[in-house]
Amino acid sequence: MPQISTIIGLIGVGFSAFAAPAKAADANVISDLVYAGVAGAKVIDAGAIVVTGGGAFDRTETFEYVRRPDGGITLLNVITATDGAFRVAARFDLDEAWQSQRAVGQGLYNGKPVDLQMQKNGKRVDISISNNGSVTSAEATCDPSCFINMSPSITAMFVMTHHYDLQKKGVQVFQWAGQDLDRVRTLSGGKARLQFDQDQAITRKNGDTLTLRHFTFVEELPGPNGSTFKLDFDLWTDTDARPFGFRVKAANSKGAGLIGFRQGYEDVKAVLHPTGQVVPDAK
Repeated sequence: MPQISTIIGLIGVGFSAFAAPAKAADANVISDLVYAGVAGAKVIDAGAIVVTGGGAFDRTETFEYVRRPDGGITLLNVITATDGAFRVAARFDLDEAWQSQRAVGQGLYNGKPVDLQMQKNGKRVDISISNNGSVTSAEATCDPSCFINMSPSITAMFVMTHHYDLQKKGVQVFQWAGQDLDRVRTLSGGKARLQFDQDQAITRKNGDTLTLRHFTFVEELPGPNGSTFKLDFDLWTDTDARPFGFRVKAANSKGAGLIGFRQGYEDVKAVLHPTGQVVPDAK
């Protein structure tokens, strides 16, 4: 089994995949990363996720979830590598039902800045990549629906928890499309098999009680020649689906893996113990 750092290098944690071919395009790239100068907008959550255990892949992701005046959600995040190797940013626009609509990003490919755009268009996602005036395009499947991510963003993947049916429980499958911010790579047809584990009430050092909701999921990444690569994830949110933490490792592997947790809640992180369960195939 490859080392976790090698695995993360291959896939870029959280919804990235093997490179998809790019083609010439004339599309205009939208670069409105900043959501400001808007009356009636409200920040509904903000914070930072600190990622450790991956060496060169350690990073901090600051984020804001903003409710727009139209009722939709805009997620803004900035990701900075601990070793200074990159600093990238993304904006994700969702409708009022937390369904992905579009995303824009400012990334770094081989040391050169790029502007990225992803737009849901029926049963596909159109992707534009602009580098110093040169624009290429790619395409990802969105049939019958999908969520959008730009790896190595972590906060975008917590959107799934807003759609998980806690009454039904069991394995629930969500499809993803993605374009990496830190390397040339496109995800098409990625699937996450999400399952609720438990609610856990944790007494903090200050005496307050915080209830965290634990989910596990297997992420299936399409590989070359029809192969599939799998990762095991743990996700922790509060009961309002606000992101608190994650863990990822190669499917069925041992070890702690790569861990990210909300800044300011280190005491909570210390008492959490992932189940290590592998989510079975959906029926």
